[in-house]
Amino acid sequence: MEKILFGERLRNAREASGMSQKTMANRIGVKPATVEKWENGKMDPRANRLQMLASLLNVPLLWLIAGSQQVPDPKAGITNQEMMLQKIADLDSIIDLLKGDLDELRVLAEACD
Repeated sequence: MEKILFGERLRNAREASGMSQKTMANRIGVKPATVEKWENGKMDPRANRLQMLASLLNVPLLWLIAGSQQVPDPKAGITNQEMMLQKIADLDSIIDLLKGDLDELRVLAEACD
């Protein structure tokens, strides 16, 4: 099974929701060109934007980051336990992404000293 890229997952989820790039951009506070770059793989969104995108598109954060072939069906019945486990996994992913951003900021700060 061939894994699709982040930009393709983002575009598929956006299109499945019936949203234009412009509408998505306006709702998360970026320029439409930024959404286009994300979808074309020219740029990756920061951690805070990933969570916003997942919420806006009603898809799990881990699916958006790691992917699979199909957009998950938000109406598929899941148990409360599964939902809690997904939220914990989502938070762990966000923490990891934020740690990476923090490491980048530390390197930049050290370079400025």
